[in-house]
Amino acid sequence: MTCIRMELGEPDASGRRRPIPVEGSEFNLTVDTVIVSIGTGPNPIIAHTTPGLDTTKRGNIVADEESCATSKPGVFAGGDIVTGAATVILAMGAGRKAAEAIDAYLQNKKK
Repeated sequence: MTCIRMELGEPDASGRRRPIPVEGSEFNLTVDTVIVSIGTGPNPIIAHTTPGLDTTKRGNIVADEESCATSKPGVFAGGDIVTGAATVILAMGAGRKAAEAIDAYLQNKKK
């Protein structure tokens, strides 16, 4: 996956500083899977293409509140895909919990 670093530009008429690309900062990341997380609701394809992953009737992923573990072993989820639209702070907290749970999961798999 090719990425580019961004920096905040000058404030516009509303006072908001928008991100702008840093020229020449492109870099590549080697990835196995990329899950695109944009839009206003869960992609209905997730429920149909991921056997063993429990979702709600609205299509959100069911995950444990503390560990972010889903019904599918080794798959963790947090943020809006679990709670629906919420704050960035809640999503960041879920990311931290998920990272700790993923680390523990991987450490136990090594044993």
